[in-house]
Parts: sequence; structure tokens; C-alpha cells
Amino acid sequence: MAAVENRKKLVIMNFSGVYEKEDFYKDMQHLWIDCRDILGTNCYCDEEAEARIGERIRDKQLKEGIHFLDSGNYHYLSKIWLDQVEEDMELLVFDHHTDMQLPMFGDILSCGGWIKTVLEHNPRVKRVWLAGPPAQAVREIAGESWAASGQRSGPLPGPLPVPLPGPASGMAEVRVVWISEDDMTDLGFWKKQMGSSSLPLYISVDKDVLSRDHARTNWNQGSTKRSVLLDCISAAASCRRIIGMDVCGEDPEGDRESAKAREDISINNQTNRELICCFMEKCGIVS
Repeated sequence: MAAVENRKKLVIMNFSGVYEKEDFYKDMQHLWIDCRDILGTNCYCDEEAEARIGERIRDKQLKEGIHFLDSGNYHYLSKIWLDQVEEDMELLVFDHHTDMQLPMFGDILSCGGWIKTVLEHNPRVKRVWLAGPPAQAVREIAGESWAASGQRSGPLPGPLPVPLPGPASGMAEVRVVWISEDDMTDLGFWKKQMGSSSLPLYISVDKDVLSRDHARTNWNQGSTKRSVLLDCISAAASCRRIIGMDVCGEDPEGDRESAKAREDISINNQTNRELICCFMEKCGIVS
């Protein structure tokens, strides 16, 4: 396929087979990347698996598209997509979890710690906006001194479990900004915060930030409404150039033929479709 045809492509990454039961993408031009033959990918991604995945997605035009990553077990794929970007940027993540935890063993890429890995190893990512985790989860990575302040949203001070290199002046550089679920509903807040920099944004959405009325995932979920998430993306896109996006948060577990499973698929189908429509209209990602 010619590079011009790949530009701003809708990409479906297949690890669990969950998208085979959904149809939100089937009437659109899309690229199906089958990764079921790659071992060592569920929740954790070893070096060999990361290299093989990188080989399959290494296309300089594909990074500008929308990438559906499978369940939240594969959210670490955002790190691999970010590695393809060749300009300075900021990362906007919608997630019910911080994804900044240390791995249980070794220094391995994981769904629960991929943001930490990005901060440590990708110098092009200048700042992470982390929208949706509850206060307690943020306190666990920010430290009790910050927790005692009663702050709802804002820059996370040390001690963070990541190095925070500062400018020549020696002042600490803010590299992670938390946005609470409460502040996600304030579009004025969004436009003010997103307008604070001219760097382009890469957006990563884990649908577990949403309530179960709007997404069905295999992780515990937040309480955000789909309309709020779409408004936040639109507000960000009104202030910044969007250079790429990804979405995860399917539920590959259980009997897919049951009535409950059909309901889960229907809800995820609708949300995935609305995310694509938002990206097309507001961000110009899929052509």
C-alpha cells in the first residue's frame, strides 16, 4: 500500500480477537495488524515482543492515525507508537489508572507502568497530562506531602517514581499534570490548560475512564460519561494540533455469545464509533 494511502489510517491491532466481534470499523478503510502470533504480550511486553511489534507498525505515516490497541492489557502499545513520532510533543492520557507503577519483576514494559517508561526513555515527550485517575491513585505516586495539601488537580511534585530533568536554571520541570474526574467537566479549565503550550498532542484513551454505561472493560472503571470524554477531546483539539491517537479498553474475557457479552459488545461498539467520529470531525486524523 502506498504511503499516501496509509496517511492518517485507522489501525486495528489484534491480540485477543475481541475486535472480530465488533463492527465499528468495518465500513471504513482500515489496516488490520494481526499480532496473535507474538508471544509475551499479555499485560507485560518483553524485549523480543516489543521489537516484533515495532517492526509491524513501523510506517512513518501510520503514526498519525487512530490506533485501536485491544483491551487495557495492551495499553503499553502507546509507548511503541510514541516511539515512532519524530518531533517534540505532549501526551494526553485518559485513564482510570495512573499507569505509572513499577513492574512486578524486572524492568519490563507493562500496561500498568508504560507512562513511567515513556517519561524515562522518550525525550520527545515533554509533558504528560493524566486525566481521570482518582485522587488516591495519584497520591500513591505523588507522595503523602502532596496528598496532605488536598489538591484536586495540577502538577505532581516529587517524589515521583521517574526522573524529572530540569532546565539549565535548575528549576524542577513539571512533566506530569493530573486532571481529576471533577475537572474533566470544566471545558474552560481544559482550554486554559491545553492552551498553555504550543506543542502538538498525542492522545491515548483507555475506556476504563468511562462508566459502565459507556464502556465495558476487563478493569475497574471510573464514572466519566462518554459525552464528557468527547468534549474534553474536542477542547484539546481546539487548542492543539493532534498528531496521533490510540484507544484501548475492550473486554476479551467471558462467553462472547451470552446476552451480557452482546450488550458489552454493543456498548463498546458505540463508544468506539463515536470516538472515531470525534477524531475525524475535531482532529482531522482519519481521512
